[in-house]
Order: sequence, then structure tokens, then C-alpha cells
Amino acid sequence: MRVKTFEAATMKEALAMIKQEMGEDASIVSNKTKKRTLANGAKETYYEITAAVDEEPQPEPSMPIKPDGVYALRPPLAPGANKRHAHGHPHVPAQPPVNIPAQAPRPAPPKAHHEPQQPAWAPAKPTPKPAPPPPPTPSKPDVDLQPIRRELLEIKGAMEALKEQDARNSSILSELDQLKSMLSRLQKHGLPGIPHQMPPALLGLYSDLVANDVDPMTAVRLCEYTQRALSDQGGEDNVDPDKVRLFMRRVISNFIPVAAPIQLDPNKVQVAALIGPTGVGKTTTIAKLAAFAKVNLKQKVALLTMDTFHMGGADLLQQHAQALEVPIHVIITAEDLKNALHFYQDRSLVLIDTPGHQQRETARLDQLGAFLQALPQVEAHLVLPATAKPRDLAEIAQRFERLRPDRLIFTKLDETCTYGPILSTLVRVKRPISYLGTGPEIPQDIELATSKRIADLILPPAQVHQ
Repeated sequence: MRVKTFEAATMKEALAMIKQEMGEDASIVSNKTKKRTLANGAKETYYEITAAVDEEPQPEPSMPIKPDGVYALRPPLAPGANKRHAHGHPHVPAQPPVNIPAQAPRPAPPKAHHEPQQPAWAPAKPTPKPAPPPPPTPSKPDVDLQPIRRELLEIKGAMEALKEQDARNSSILSELDQLKSMLSRLQKHGLPGIPHQMPPALLGLYSDLVANDVDPMTAVRLCEYTQRALSDQGGEDNVDPDKVRLFMRRVISNFIPVAAPIQLDPNKVQVAALIGPTGVGKTTTIAKLAAFAKVNLKQKVALLTMDTFHMGGADLLQQHAQALEVPIHVIITAEDLKNALHFYQDRSLVLIDTPGHQQRETARLDQLGAFLQALPQVEAHLVLPATAKPRDLAEIAQRFERLRPDRLIFTKLDETCTYGPILSTLVRVKRPISYLGTGPEIPQDIELATSKRIADLILPPAQVHQ
């Protein structure tokens, strides 16, 4: 038996396919109505019919040939035709004579080989019984792979169509993704919507700012200031996107307050203290500043450490002091700090390393504030990691506000790929930025902060296509 599944759009077509391939004797095994999705996304209903047919060969009766060449059925045998006489010969019934017209003589048939006949007195040989036929082996239905091949071809065609469409509309898809991200961020932060009259070029820059983790409200303000600057320059409609980016970079530069580097005078000591939470790189930054002042500027430097709360807190700075061949002094009380500063009056730069403070260590933070307030000539730099989230940076800046920091230093720029939190923190804290830590190497991985450098991090310049 052969079993096969057919698929067609209508029942009539399916039955025609079954009749054509399997013949009139095929029988319907199952009938299902299904749906599938075409390559263009439309739905299609089709019929799936399983049919079966018995293909075992049937014995055909021998048919005599009439004289005129027409096949005729042989007359049925008379009753008892298969019985034998006592002598073992079959009984052949008499048949009426058939008039056969004269025909051309035919060649004599080859002589048949006859087995020797038994004598009449011999007993009749028993007729051997035929061997029972072997049990029928159940035929396995043929596995029809045509539907699977058809589905694979449809999937392949759909994937190729999607690739072609993506290649043609890549710019549109990119803009839609940016707008989607922009709207989700606005919805998450509950911010006011972007003005509808904002040109598309500014909308794209807004998406770039938000993708760089700039606070959405700050990004909206930058877009508004840029739009105003474009209007003052003679219009904002159909403006070149590169020109819009250039104007926004100028606006960002104006947003960033930048402090001058630590001013060194050979005739006067300059004292700078680095404050901030634990693990932001205060000790390493002090080593970089000390190495730059001594090696590059040829100035006398001294190091003070107040980090006696943590195990091994002063050991790292001690190693840097030995490598730079500069003196180091451990401060425990406010009186020790005054004496050390008086002792190092001949130095151009004295750098103070303070212990890191966690969020709940308010008592130690107040003690550090009392030390710094007793020395009004100390310049306090709040060290912040560029890897922190905007909300964490805002919380750190608020916690250290009681120490009244003069400037900000951002470290670990090499450990992040988004620099928007730097701009958001500068806008929120309203303190100038002095230095940028760009890596762990001493002293080369520190640079003076500039508004252009920050603008390059927040909104890189347009790429020049050659």
C-alpha cells in the first residue's frame, strides 16, 4: 500500500492530483484544512489530504485470441473439470467445434519437454501440497518530504526578502530605532515632550546625546539652545546636519565650566587635597600630578596622607613617593596637618591624599571637613569616576557638598564608552572640571580638562567620508 499527502488550494484540485497520480482506486485517509503565512505576510488557506492505494499485482486471466485478432474470454470450465480419472489423467470436457478460416501456415512451435509418463499399473503419485504463502509484510508508508522542502524554500525566500528590504531601508530603520529609544527614555523619566517644531537634524542629535547617557532634560535644553543659535544665524529649515552638529558642539562647550590647572609658584606653596569615595583613584591621581610637577615642570613636591582608617591605605602612596623620590608625611590630627604644611613651606606643591568615605560614614566625613576648613588655602578637588551612573554621581556630589569642593576630577575614562554623565554632573553640581584620568599609567594617563575635549566626548565631530 502506498500512502501520500497532497496539498492544494481547493478540494477539487487536491482530488484531481490524487486521481492523476494514484489512480481511481485511491482512497482518502484524512482531510485537513490548514493556514500558512506567505512571504509577503498574507495568510493562505489550503487543504491537506492523505490518500492510499493498494499496489499489489493482480493475476490476469489468460484470454484466447479469436481468428480475427480480437481478445475473447475463455468459457468457464464445466463442473468437475479439475477432477482426475482413476488413471491419473485429467478429464477434459468435450467442446463444440470452432470454425477457423484458412490462414497462412505458421511455423511449428518448439517441442515441449514432457516428463516420462508413469505406467498404468503404477500407483498414482500424490499431488504435493503447495507451501503456505509467507505472511504479508506491512508496507511502510512513503515519507513525503515535499511539504518540508516547500516550507524551507519559503523561509529562505522570506529571509532574502528581509535582507534586501533591510539593505534598502537601513537609514529609515536606524532613525526609527533612535526615535523609539528616545520616546522610551522620555516615558521612563516622565519628562516633557520634545517641541514639535524641532527640525529632524536636531532630533537625531538628541538621540545621540541620550544614547551617550546625557540626562534627557539636559539634552532637550541643548537642542533648544542649538535651535535658537541656528535661528540667529539665518534660519533652521533644511540645514545641513553637519552644521547642526557643529552648532551643538559649540553649545556644549559653553555649557562646560573648566578650571585652570593647579597654579605653581616657586616662591609660594600650593596645597591641593583630593577627596571622594573609596576606589575612585585618588591615590593614583595624586601620583600622576606629583610626577608631572616634578619630572615635567621641575618643581619640588611633597605628599601627605590622611588615609589611616583603611588597612594599607598609606602603603600605595608610600611606594609612589619612593619611586618619585619625594617626601611623604602621615597626618593623624589637625595639628599634624598644620605642622606638616609649615614644614614643607619650601615646596611648590603639597598634595594631600584623603581616605575614602562610604555613604553612611558621616562622622568621618565631618572630621575631614573640619580639617580642610582649618586651612583655607587648601584647594579641594572632588574625584568622581566616569563609570558611575548619573544618579550615583549626583548622590556622591551631594554627599561631599559639605566639604565645599572647588573643582571636579573625572577618572576611569578608559573604562567606559558613554561620557554623558560627565556633562550632566557638571550642569547639576555647578563646579568647574580640572583634570581627566584616562588610564592607570603614571604620569601620562592624566590630562588637563578643556571644553573642546569634553565636547568631543559628549558629541563627537562628524566623520569625514572620503
